[in-house]
Amino acid sequence: MTHSVIYACSHRRGGNSDRAAQLLAQAVTEAGGSAEVIYLRNHTVLPCLACGHCDEAHMKQGKARCVLGEQDDAYALFSPLFTARTVFFTAPIYFYHLPSLFKTWIDRSQQFWTAKHTGEPWIADLPKRTAHTVLHAGRPTGDKLFDGATLTLKYFLHSFNLTLATPLVFRGLDHRDDLKAAPSFEQQILDLGRTASASAQ
Repeated sequence: MTHSVIYACSHRRGGNSDRAAQLLAQAVTEAGGSAEVIYLRNHTVLPCLACGHCDEAHMKQGKARCVLGEQDDAYALFSPLFTARTVFFTAPIYFYHLPSLFKTWIDRSQQFWTAKHTGEPWIADLPKRTAHTVLHAGRPTGDKLFDGATLTLKYFLHSFNLTLATPLVFRGLDHRDDLKAAPSFEQQILDLGRTASASAQ
């Protein structure tokens, strides 16, 4: 089983989400694990067609479950969610929610929700694991700033028998290097990576 996978979900290269992903990977390695970092922006993900094919393709697995399966990278991006002991996501908040590419990829997981909902054993019997998120927003205030993203992630991950831990959230990170200028924030991310990795071994 893959030890840890880290999804960096920002559209911006070299920004705060990338930095958070690098810190998580560093922490996992220091805790004796191994980590794969996946940058979503480097992959092609087509939007769900709402065609209903995945609702009708019972027991089909892999790319055949979705009519778009051979046309983009969505299924390859999902694959680590079946094997990783620990899963991490880093993402900014855009208009109180996740970036568009990340949300487009999540929408493509309907195929797994259907399989889980109908009790297909190839997904229903996946081991129970925990997923962790680092979310950051440019806005310094907002009681519900992270609520939409958290709910979406919770129910997205449920299809893979992944339970979402309480997200690590940061406000006021807007410019590219803001996280690098906040050592206390960086230390919290390192602590999360070490703790989550150690508990999964």
